[in-house]
Amino acid sequence: MKQKGMKNLDLKVLAVLLSIVIWIIVVNIDDPVKNIQFNDVPIQFINTNVLTEKNEVYEVLDGTDTVDVVVSGRRSVIEDLSKENISVVADLQKLTDQGEVPLKVTSNKHSNEIDGMKTLAENVSVNIEELKKIQKVIRIETEGRPAEGYIIGDCSLNLNQVYIEGPSSVVDTIYSAKVKIDVSGASDNMSASAPIVLYSSNGEVVDTTRLSLNINSVSVNQEILYTKKVSISCIPNGTPAEGYKATGRTDISPEFIEIAGRKSVIDSINQVTIPSSVINISDQKSAYKTSVDIENYLPKGVELSSGDSTNMVSVIVYIEKEIEESVEVSLNKISINNLPEGFKAEIVEGNDKVSDGKISISVIGLSEDLDDLTASDITLSVNIEDYLKDNNLSVLREGTITIPLDVLLPSGVKNKEEIKLRLKISAT
Repeated sequence: MKQKGMKNLDLKVLAVLLSIVIWIIVVNIDDPVKNIQFNDVPIQFINTNVLTEKNEVYEVLDGTDTVDVVVSGRRSVIEDLSKENISVVADLQKLTDQGEVPLKVTSNKHSNEIDGMKTLAENVSVNIEELKKIQKVIRIETEGRPAEGYIIGDCSLNLNQVYIEGPSSVVDTIYSAKVKIDVSGASDNMSASAPIVLYSSNGEVVDTTRLSLNINSVSVNQEILYTKKVSISCIPNGTPAEGYKATGRTDISPEFIEIAGRKSVIDSINQVTIPSSVINISDQKSAYKTSVDIENYLPKGVELSSGDSTNMVSVIVYIEKEIEESVEVSLNKISINNLPEGFKAEIVEGNDKVSDGKISISVIGLSEDLDDLTASDITLSVNIEDYLKDNNLSVLREGTITIPLDVLLPSGVKNKEEIKLRLKISAT
């Protein structure tokens, strides 16, 4: 009886073993072990502080910032994985002197059911160099041209400096930082946000992939100004030296300037005047010459157009010595005004100014004013009423009186001296 039970036990064990073998065979047929390759899995770098603490930065060489990973396991497990479940880590604390960092691969899914994981490259190669920081002033560059009759004025930025950080090999190539604004056809002020672009010394754009900028763009405010050509004028101040006179001719060079400003301001301006206090010809005996900074006398809100090469204006005030001439005028050209009724007046000859029915008038002026002066240009008269007032007389009496001669001369000419006539007053 016992012998028979033992015999059955052997059969039972054999059956269990056979079942296990059959199960294994079935499982291997339905869910076999297989390998799958995930390509271009990104490498995650950790413990980068070991470099930043030494003011260093790393660069992955030869595009090795990704790696291919092979995962082994049963098909049901492997086919449930994606590249996003795979993590490849490079620990910079394990950086070798040869610039290599070993790779460690893990999975965030089915990690206990995966038979094996390996990267096709055991290490990632990096280059270590100095981390450099610089500061650059942001320059503004305009493109295009404003509308006809307008020019570009001042331009301002809300921030005018950028701080740049990165590998010294890249930072050392940076020559300038610029923003650009397109003013094509503009006739009014412009505001825009513009990206900062870095340039090398030969004008090529610097790749900023490995750089860090504290700002990537700035706000640009571009002034657009209306332009207009206007004349320049001035009125000299002061009196030349005795015996000298300003000719009235003033040369201003340039005669016109181009000004710029808001159209509403510029439209009402046709001339820029140099104040008379600036052109002082007092006691001058020859042409007065000076240079004036016209910018000092532009109206508020107005500036010189960028088209003008200089802001200095040359001023010449011509001054000449006066000359003296004598002109003889017939006595019958002298008017006797306000002679009371019942009287007549005759000019008494016999002095150095009056003789032979003529009177000699000495005049002073510039040669150009005297060249064409004739007796017909001179008006002579006496005023009996003024004579009586000046001498406190209430009535005119017969006899000989001496009375001032009023001489009216053309502009620019003056009488050298006062002339007095002797008149014989008689009752009619």
